[in-house]
Amino acid sequence: MPAFVINAIGPDGRPCVLHEQAHDETQLRERLRNRAVWPVKVRPVAPPRQLTRLKLPNREFVALLHQLELQLRAGVTADMALAQLAEDAPPGNARTLLAHIQTAVAQGVPIHTACRFFVRQFPPHIAAIIAAGEASAQLPAALRALAGHLNSVDELTRTARRALIYPAIVFLATGGLVCFLLGGVVPKFAEIFVSLHLALPALTRALIRLSELIRTGWPILVATLLGAAALGVVAARAPRLRLARDAALLRVPIFGETLRCLATARFSAHTRLLHEAGVPVLDALTTGAELTGNAVLSRSLLVAREGVAAGQPLYRSLPKGHAFPGFVVPALKAGETTGQLGAALHHIEDYAAARARETLATALAFLEPLLLSALTGVVGLIALSFFLPLFSLLGGINAR
Repeated sequence: MPAFVINAIGPDGRPCVLHEQAHDETQLRERLRNRAVWPVKVRPVAPPRQLTRLKLPNREFVALLHQLELQLRAGVTADMALAQLAEDAPPGNARTLLAHIQTAVAQGVPIHTACRFFVRQFPPHIAAIIAAGEASAQLPAALRALAGHLNSVDELTRTARRALIYPAIVFLATGGLVCFLLGGVVPKFAEIFVSLHLALPALTRALIRLSELIRTGWPILVATLLGAAALGVVAARAPRLRLARDAALLRVPIFGETLRCLATARFSAHTRLLHEAGVPVLDALTTGAELTGNAVLSRSLLVAREGVAAGQPLYRSLPKGHAFPGFVVPALKAGETTGQLGAALHHIEDYAAARARETLATALAFLEPLLLSALTGVVGLIALSFFLPLFSLLGGINAR
């Protein structure tokens, strides 16, 4: 609940400074006047940034949603359920979050409004699902659907992270080994070759030059990498650059299909949750487009939204040449013609997530031998550049 600092005139006619909480300034002024306190100046107090950005681990948050849903289904009022959960929670972020929401709800604030205080834990689409559940008196069902969605997203994220651990380790090991050889080993061999006045092969000369470039020009290389990272951040924020970047990523073999399916799963999941919670289809499509994580698919959805607003079904409103997987339009058509749009979106979500896992597994099946082959090739090339001058030296000794 918002907090205010008030410069006022007290009942005894003396000036005073008060600290109060209220839904809004109008309610606060009315409350003060009922106490014969006349406000002169009212200033809102910004809540601590650290508190508003509090966020629980996904598993812990999902568990709290399930517990709240069970208590609400049992007939416990929201403020009592939140109070019980806050009391049972161990000291920490969970107790702080629940206690803050419970205090606001006990004072008559709607649950979704109290939740919006924690902007990271309850972004607009999650708060909208809770608000729709409250408005339709289906809050337990909305909480259950939300918990299931967050759990599936968390599971898919964990699967992707586990799958990428081995390639990341191999890539880092390869990079570290190459840097060690070029920065520490090659210069030593170069000194030996120079002292022996050997005629070096082209491969060895190129490797020595590369080693010198890395040892003397590493600040330029680091600056280039940082510049590329900064360019990536700018590309993520600038609409045109982000659109070009996402379009290029979708064309990458296998990896692009994985990104396409993941974005489709996100769109269908969030749109379904909002639609089933009672949010209008146009609003659900707008939020779903914002949460796809891909500018190309998001633009197609916004175009389709205009068609839906004009009275066309969603499957016909998607622009020609859209980047969604081929199974999306038939599923949407079946769902809309039978009045089961939510079920169709649920099917798209499950199928797209499964396809994403399959394509990710396929990509990793190709990536692992490619990384090993690259590691073997790089190390073998460096070793060969060392041995060629030695072979030449040994051949000259034997000839004598």
